[in-house]
Amino acid sequence: MNFATTLRGSLALSVTAKPVGRFFPKNNLCLEPTGKNQVASMLKSMENAFSTITADAGNKLGPKKSTYTIAITGASGLYGRAIQNELLSRETIDGRSVRVLKMVRDPDQVKNDGDLYWDPNAEGAALDPAQLRGVDAVVHLAGENVSTGMGPLGFLGLRPWSDEKKALIVSSREKATRALATAIKESSENITFISASGVGIYGDDFIGANAEFATESSDTNKKNFLAEVGRKWEGATSAAVSPLVRIVNLRISPILSKSGGMLGKLYPVFFLGGGGIVGSGEQYLSFVSARDAARVVVHAMENPDLKGPVNVAAPKPCTNAEFTSAFGKVIKRPTILPLPAFAVKIMFGEMGDEMLLGGVRAIPDKLEKSGYQFLHPTIESALNSAINEEEI
Repeated sequence: MNFATTLRGSLALSVTAKPVGRFFPKNNLCLEPTGKNQVASMLKSMENAFSTITADAGNKLGPKKSTYTIAITGASGLYGRAIQNELLSRETIDGRSVRVLKMVRDPDQVKNDGDLYWDPNAEGAALDPAQLRGVDAVVHLAGENVSTGMGPLGFLGLRPWSDEKKALIVSSREKATRALATAIKESSENITFISASGVGIYGDDFIGANAEFATESSDTNKKNFLAEVGRKWEGATSAAVSPLVRIVNLRISPILSKSGGMLGKLYPVFFLGGGGIVGSGEQYLSFVSARDAARVVVHAMENPDLKGPVNVAAPKPCTNAEFTSAFGKVIKRPTILPLPAFAVKIMFGEMGDEMLLGGVRAIPDKLEKSGYQFLHPTIESALNSAINEEEI
């Protein structure tokens, strides 16, 4: 017996020939019952209204769907590819088969039912909220590359942070994230919103043996550029705040893979014997293997208590000198050609000063407390995975 039937029976016991008050059902009809027929009509309207309410609730809280649907921005990048590879290897999340929707910024790139068009420059919602119906998680990775410049030679990364480039780095994260977050909130769906950020939010002054560890509760009010970017990036996700939305801000360390990112650029240099320490070599490097970085995303989907900032960093950060030594050993090459600090500043400007000569010593406090176990906790194991593991 459902609640509406019970309600009908209970109210029927109190039927009299006197008015029993007003009732405004969902169809906005006003009934003033004065007898049994009117009361019966009122009860039917109440039952219909209640059935609609419970049906709507069932869509959100009812039987578990057979498919876990994930929409990804930045799906074609290093991290996006690694996540998709991990999802394919898992096949299921929370006991459900996995479906991946790629979110693309060019409407001409929408090629099949697995693609969604979104506008990162939208003033309101980045896409029609109805397109997110049935989506369980949105993984937001898209953002302007921070290590390259603009123009035909931008890929060289020589003094890349012009005022124009910095403005693009910020807007591609802040504005785009807010537009996507707005669509997620307006969808009225139960969605886990996993949005990228970076460990640069903690600053760049983690240098030397006495440098503190950065956890998710550490200071994020440093004045360097990447700290500013991180604050704005994470702040934009607040547009999705809703009882239906769980927000996870992944503070991502450099992801180690020879297929791209930091290591993709360094690999040919080190392979040719041109590697060496950068600056003093005492600056800390937080890192994570591509495999662990991808597994963390799945872990976040499967652990509903994980929310807010989460450091995506191996538990044993290393110095630049330790990274250089380990990399040389893994690829069996000498690392005897240092890159002095003055040369870094001349070649790379502010970016070099912050990303190459500066450092972060972040550790995954919340991840470890949530039960996540790293496959590659040390720089040696992460580099071995990056160089020798199958392409991901």
